[in-house]
Amino acid sequence: MAPTPFTLSSTTRSWPSAQVTTVRLTGYVDAETWPQLAACLEQALAISAGPYVAVELGPGAELTDAAARQLVRLVLDGAGHTPRLVLTGEWDSPEGAAPGRAEGRSGPRGESEVHDLRANLRTRPLIAQAQGILQERYGLRDAETAFDLLRDSSQQHNVKLRTLASVFLSAPRPADGPLWFPGRTRAPAPELGFAPWLRRSRVPRSAFAEAVLSTALRCVRGTRGLLHIADPLIGPQLEADQGIPDALLDRLTRGPDGAARGPATDAMREGRRVGLTDGLADARLSEETRQALRAAGIGHAWYAPLLSASGESSGVITLYAPPAGPVPTETEWKALDLVVAQAGEWLDWHRRTVMLDALEQLHAQGRAHAGKPRG
Repeated sequence: MAPTPFTLSSTTRSWPSAQVTTVRLTGYVDAETWPQLAACLEQALAISAGPYVAVELGPGAELTDAAARQLVRLVLDGAGHTPRLVLTGEWDSPEGAAPGRAEGRSGPRGESEVHDLRANLRTRPLIAQAQGILQERYGLRDAETAFDLLRDSSQQHNVKLRTLASVFLSAPRPADGPLWFPGRTRAPAPELGFAPWLRRSRVPRSAFAEAVLSTALRCVRGTRGLLHIADPLIGPQLEADQGIPDALLDRLTRGPDGAARGPATDAMREGRRVGLTDGLADARLSEETRQALRAAGIGHAWYAPLLSASGESSGVITLYAPPAGPVPTETEWKALDLVVAQAGEWLDWHRRTVMLDALEQLHAQGRAHAGKPRG
């Protein structure tokens, strides 16, 4: 008899409630084993002493696309209930299945749906935790009020909800008082010579990322690339892409190296450009990612970190070229270095100014709604 692909336990961790009931997925889940998992989740919700049941997807977790859709739907449908499910980790598709191919469905629609499911797994836990802490910190009536405050601040400052949630969770707790960051001085947006229209303070970070990536590709005569921005809690997150096939994009969305560690993360940590030009033969690149890149017609890769003036890494640009493609000239590298320097400065400003503005609004609105009924 095959082992059960999940376990049920109680653990202590730094959530709004110290005691968290956990369902950990460690194996293969398909249509046959889904009813067992669903029953386990129901049991976990029934015995939970806190507001959350954590569904942890371990390194060995494999979900068919149909099972993944059912799991995400179950989480979203129960978002307004207590206790509620939150997801952590990510799953792998069964070996031999085409990445991004849903059971009984193929083509761009299936690939897009699976991509969205994976995005839900990465972002939903952050938003759920932020809701819980907001509700607890300011004495809000319910989680819906907390979500409304997050959404309003996100829209007001043109930042993604999951980005705001992550920054909120990683920020120091505010002291008692009307301001979260008293005495802070707001700096004007730095100039971007390659995109002067991005100077206004509330431009979406996604528009900035797309402009940076497009300019970087023009500098090196490239057509394929990615831009990841560092997240304080969950690492580099994809912000822009160009010319990347869906199957490869699904892998690289999880991280710029397709794994937890590789040349892109090395470039960010070391603060210098990293190049793979010998047929991608580099020990830092996982064999699975190497094969996926080669299958997409990629033979060269360069990773350029986005650094602030103080040398802190805010993200990384990845540029790809075919095996017989041209290697950038020294002049082209200098042009890229200028773009990368300006981009790093802008991201550092955005983190220290726009994101803190959004947190100040959350703090002010949380204090204003403390103890008030909805409606």
